[in-house]
This record gives sequence, structure tokens and C-alpha cells, in this order.
Amino acid sequence: MTEVVTKQVVSLFIIMLVGFLASGIGFFDKRTSDGISKLIVYVTNPLLIFTAFLNSGKGNMGAMFTVIGCSILIHVAVTVFVMFLFKGRSPKEATALRFSVIFSNCGYMGYPLLTAVFPKNGMFYGACYVLFFTLYLWTVGVFMLSSGKRGTKAACLRKAVLNPGVIAAVLGLVLSLIGIKLPDALSTALSSTANLTFPLSMLVLGCMLKYAPLKEIFTNVYAYIASAIRLLLVPLAVLLVCGIFNVSSGTSYICVILSATPVAAKAPIMAGIYGADKNTTLATVAISTVFSVLTIPLVIALTKGVVGA
Repeated sequence: MTEVVTKQVVSLFIIMLVGFLASGIGFFDKRTSDGISKLIVYVTNPLLIFTAFLNSGKGNMGAMFTVIGCSILIHVAVTVFVMFLFKGRSPKEATALRFSVIFSNCGYMGYPLLTAVFPKNGMFYGACYVLFFTLYLWTVGVFMLSSGKRGTKAACLRKAVLNPGVIAAVLGLVLSLIGIKLPDALSTALSSTANLTFPLSMLVLGCMLKYAPLKEIFTNVYAYIASAIRLLLVPLAVLLVCGIFNVSSGTSYICVILSATPVAAKAPIMAGIYGADKNTTLATVAISTVFSVLTIPLVIALTKGVVGA
């Protein structure tokens, strides 16, 4: 498990470093970064969501709805909790910090971790958890980030609901449940495009870091606080609740592992597009990803002690 986590984190930073260096020698400028950011948000990431359901296989339906229900409770509870935090910061920075605590990198880092623990159906249950995460990210998350822009709340909410991420999630789930399979050529094309999401996201983050005030980013005390809440407080609270309510060991592992992942890599990209503080989300992504090498194995060890192997 530790090797899987380390491999994921190191690969993230290598790709980010490539983006940073490419920006430094002029191959990757802000205009290119902005264009790729929109490509990720509106094309490759929705395709990633869509193909995750089509390719995730099948699992126990009862467990599936349990995992979805747990995902709902976790995200709503964390949202309520963070509304009481960071009140002394500027509205844009507070929004970025709260967004960072709520939305984790449960897809990119969560899928391989679950596959390592549950080789047969880890991907399926991961997709079930990420289903609500995706809907929540593209509705509540977008609403949070865009609320600082000009325009009515109704317009922000409409933009949050009617977007490619939500459409992709719903369409992918429906096709998966009714058993429709795409032609091999089309499925391969969509999956190949979807898989660009992760490397492109890290390249963009590297470019953002090149043009960002690094001293300000890595000395942001509140980014460290948000990262600590994201990496330790949230998964330990989830583990405590699972223990109190005697949630099955399999479901407990799934929920704790996915809630223990660092801040979503897409956070700075979405913050830049929807008007929140991009530099703050850059800080939380970088800091939480580094420390996740230590915190995820710790959280998994504690989970094993509470719910068993």
C-alpha cells in the first residue's frame, strides 16, 4: 500500500516539474495553460467520469448504494463543518480553503489505492463514491467558486447544474446500469482522451507554479491548516463514525481511503476559471500532496486497527 501511495505522489510531482520547466524555457505560457485548463474542465475530465462508470465492472448493489450514501453524508457533513472555518480571511481565500477541505483527489489517487485493497471490484466501488463527489463538485463546488463573480446566484447555480461534469456522470451511470456497451473503437478513443486528464492537470499546475509567488504559497499558514484537516481530521472522523455505527469493514476502508486523499488536483484550475483564489488552492494541492505520503499509510494503519483486515 505504501508503495502505491509513493508511486502516485512521485508521478504527480514529476509531471508537475515537467510543466514547471517547460514554462521556464518558454514552451508553456499562461495563454496555453488557460486553454488546456478549459480543455480539462470541459472535455477530458467529463470523459474520465463517463468512462469510469462504463469500465468499472459490477459489484453488490446493496454495497453500491451504501457507498453512495456514505459519500453523500461525508461531503455534506464536511461542507457544514468548514462553513465555520476561515472566517477571518478574505472571501476569495476563505472559499478556496473551504473548497480544498471538501474536495479531495479521490479519483486519481483513490482508484489505484482501492484497486490495491480490492483487486476485483475496487474500481467499481470507487466509481460509486466518486459519482456523488462529481455531482457535488460540479454543483456545490462550482457554485462556491463562482459566487464571487458578477451575476446572480441563480445564474451561478444554473451554470453549476448544467455543465459537462454532471451530464457525464448521469449519462455514464445510466448506460452502466442498463448494460449498454460502446463499440471498441469508440470506447478506446474516449478512454484515451479521458486519460489525458491527469498528465494535463499536472502540467498546468506546474505552469501555474512557475508564474505564482512561491514564497507566498509555501508560507501560507492557512493552507497548511486546510491540508491537515483534509488529510487527517476528515478521514479520522469518517473512521470514528464508521466504528460507532458498525459499518462493514469493506465500506469503511473505501470511505476512509477516499476521504484521506489530498486536495483535488483540479482545484487550482477550477478556481482560476470560476473566480476564486487560485494561489491558495495551488498551495493546498502542493502541500497536501507532499504530506499524503505520510498520512495515507498512517490512516490506513489506524483503519486496520479499528475495523480489522
